Amino acid sequence: MRLLPTPTQVDWNDGEFPLPNPLPVRGGGPAAQVLSERLNIAAGLGIDADGEGPGVEFIRDETLGAEAYRLTVDGEGVRIASSDDRGAGWAVQTLLQLLPVQVHGPGPMQPGDLRVPHVEILDAPTYGWRGSHIDVVRHFFPVEALLRHLDVMAMHKLNVLHLHLTDDQGWRLPVAKYPRLAEVAAWRPGTLAGHHTLPGDILEHDGRPHGGSYTEDDLRRLVAAADRLGIMVVPEIDMPGHMEAVVAAYPEFGACDHVQHPRTSFAISEHVLRLDEASLQFCRDALDAAMDLFPGSPIHIGGDECPGSEWFADPASVETMARIGATDAASAQAWFEREMCEHVTSAGRTVIAWDEVLDGGAPDGTVVMAWRNREAVARASAAGHDVIAAPVEFTYFDYSQYEGPEQPLAINGPTGQARVAELTQVLREVEGPGTLLGGQFQLWTEYIPTWARAEYNLWPRGASVAQQLWAGDPAGTGSVAGLGRHLDRLTAAEVNWCRPPREDPR
Repeated sequence: MRLLPTPTQVDWNDGEFPLPNPLPVRGGGPAAQVLSERLNIAAGLGIDADGEGPGVEFIRDETLGAEAYRLTVDGEGVRIASSDDRGAGWAVQTLLQLLPVQVHGPGPMQPGDLRVPHVEILDAPTYGWRGSHIDVVRHFFPVEALLRHLDVMAMHKLNVLHLHLTDDQGWRLPVAKYPRLAEVAAWRPGTLAGHHTLPGDILEHDGRPHGGSYTEDDLRRLVAAADRLGIMVVPEIDMPGHMEAVVAAYPEFGACDHVQHPRTSFAISEHVLRLDEASLQFCRDALDAAMDLFPGSPIHIGGDECPGSEWFADPASVETMARIGATDAASAQAWFEREMCEHVTSAGRTVIAWDEVLDGGAPDGTVVMAWRNREAVARASAAGHDVIAAPVEFTYFDYSQYEGPEQPLAINGPTGQARVAELTQVLREVEGPGTLLGGQFQLWTEYIPTWARAEYNLWPRGASVAQQLWAGDPAGTGSVAGLGRHLDRLTAAEVNWCRPPREDPR
């Protein structure tokens, strides 16, 4: 049987335990709720909370590490031991994988088909940060799509959803103090058709307005659903570049005076925030809103791809640069990021930034998300920073998986299953002194207009990353065939995963 991610230790025994109907479930908290709901949806199985007799029992065992679990199935039922709720939740996901694949779908299936093989499993993750990044700016996805994604993440024991909430093409985070973010910055008049192949701004677009923004209730609902599944939602507010949408809504924060609306094309925008106190305060207010809506999570401040050329023609920015002694764009950006990092850390929160933060000297305590190449991962750790591996060569799933004219438009590629499975080599190259927290895969959505298309790009490549971050090795996930029965689970869950292209029969 193909379990994914691969557990640390599996001992199979003879026999099966048929789940009774109703199923006694004792303890378990959120994990028990997740199990009960899935069995009810798929098979109409009733639950006898705290009922007697053979069933599912959750036990606290403080000798187990964070997120670890022990799952035992025998003639007396199912016993799940863990030291925390996350461990119990991951045990439930493994238990579901031991059942027929249809349990991951909408049903109907016969309750009598719910039979679990006798087994003893001891399992624990290799890395604590196992993430999925979703860009909801280039194309906006309703909260229901993200809730669906959480369920698939949990199936793979991924525990971080990184939401890229702001960019040149739109703004999705509610900030009550700035209503024009939802009214103006959230909507662009159209989108570039095809690739962005020329430098600079491209004004032509398809004329179809695109946008949207989340309400506070939307995001609180998302965070609550993620928490129940053992997933932390991490917001990203990209600054001081990638801010063209903000400049459209509030021109006084921009270093130029000609932005009329959020960006309709892609590539790197020259239109960045002005370097003055008003712009700094706007960013602090936006960060405060994020910290309120995403309690306890790290805060990602972006920091990537900020040209800074407009600062030298903007009097307010020139004055600030003279005051702080910045002689180039890199040192000016480093000053800006120090200001933002101090604001976040003073609130007791951890700061994350893309690896460009290293170029000007990253503030102490900044977690570096290394994306530009595999060397950036080791470089960040060597500089003493905790690091999250997100190297473009292996984890950027906006790249196509296959070549060929039948494949949908993608920013680049292909990055196939075999290439993704090489992420483990990057992780093993990190020597410190900074700690490798883990890694994640990225989905930038310039050319991904629907959630069905998002799933097509995410899976099954995401399964390989999940395997490597949990188990520490790819274990056969370097090919689609190597995923085996797990593909049947994705199909049962109605995930629009990317099938290998077939030979043309003509």
